Amino acid sequence: MIFLAFAASLIPTLAVYLIFRKRQPEKEGYAADIKTSLINGIKSTFLLLPFALVFHIIGALIKINDVNIWIRQLYKDVFMAGFLEEAVKMVMFRKVLKKSSCEYSWLDVTAYAVLVGLGFETLEAIVYAFMTNPAQVIVRGVTMMHGMFQFIMGYFYAKGLYTKKKIYFVLSFMLPFLYHGTYDYMLAEEFSGYGDIFAFVPVTLAMLSLILVFVMIRFFRKNRDVEKFNVSLRPAIQAAGDEAAAEIPSRQNEAVTDNPYTEQNETQ
Repeated sequence: MIFLAFAASLIPTLAVYLIFRKRQPEKEGYAADIKTSLINGIKSTFLLLPFALVFHIIGALIKINDVNIWIRQLYKDVFMAGFLEEAVKMVMFRKVLKKSSCEYSWLDVTAYAVLVGLGFETLEAIVYAFMTNPAQVIVRGVTMMHGMFQFIMGYFYAKGLYTKKKIYFVLSFMLPFLYHGTYDYMLAEEFSGYGDIFAFVPVTLAMLSLILVFVMIRFFRKNRDVEKFNVSLRPAIQAAGDEAAAEIPSRQNEAVTDNPYTEQNETQ
């Protein structure tokens, strides 16, 4: 039964991967980046292990299990789970952009991030399949929590590339980290006897993740032909040679013509 639940939980991830992969068949290098993003997400679970081991050792040395339960779970659920996992996924997501040979856009960057999250979630689901019941495994697959954390990350990271505003790069990490950390913290079994709020908040955040799935679908469908979300965000300096660099549209050159933030400032 648990095997069937695990297989069913992978259907949303597989569907998203196939849809994203076929989005732009004409764009050279795009399909390879999509595949790399999913693989990098899977790899990120292995990259996380040595860091988690280090912080488990640190926790043992400082006797974290002997401190106040609120602080203990803050260390374990918010820092070790939320912060470390989002940091590792951010590294692997940025690695996709660094190694990419594709002219990635706002939509592309967001898609890469989502697949990094889903890749991470796929391997993590194997562990949860032996720790929880079939219903929870299916719920995890349908809500695609890690994919939605990375949807937020990719959207704001791409917005930072587009607007050249550092605040969006900060938000691209802080928002999924706070979302993830809060979810894990409030879901801790140690708090189960402290009131209904510790059940209400995780359920609400899981429902929010499900809503974000539909927001993501609408985002890609609504903006597939919008220039702002399809223009290249790849800096010309990354091109392989001067001739190739000249062919790549620079965001700085386009800022006056198609950046709504610039137009608004000039109007004011």
